[in-house]
Amino acid sequence: MKKNLIRICTISAMFLAACNTSSDQKESCTKEGDLNPNGSSELSLIMRKMATHLAENRDALKAGKGIVAAPKEIDDLLTAKKTDEEIDKAIYDGYAKLYQQRIIELNETADKSDSIKIKAHNNLVSTCRDCHSNFCPGPMVVINQLDIK
Repeated sequence: MKKNLIRICTISAMFLAACNTSSDQKESCTKEGDLNPNGSSELSLIMRKMATHLAENRDALKAGKGIVAAPKEIDDLLTAKKTDEEIDKAIYDGYAKLYQQRIIELNETADKSDSIKIKAHNNLVSTCRDCHSNFCPGPMVVINQLDIK
């Protein structure tokens, strides 16, 4: 339990620190931390839960355990208030829907081999990486640590 709390705190700290990017890229990350006087957007809070889920799932799969259930907030990816409401909605919605589909695909591997579960997990992480290469690239440091090698 203590290990998970430490892991969650570490991921959160890394996620917050990761939005220290160039001024062009930083604009879409300005509300990314709870330290911001304007607070965090609904979407950034959901994404922190997504990162925690992926870290827990990575650790469980590496230990030969089952898939960790995804947070229910993932259902709100398309409707959550974004940090930057000016982002291209069509592109973002495509990535959000793909992420939701990849969660379904991951869950469908529950009774499959470990290698299939790991591939589905890494596909999910890849979806995060692809989306963040278009929007708010700061969290890439954290995302890249979520793969299972």
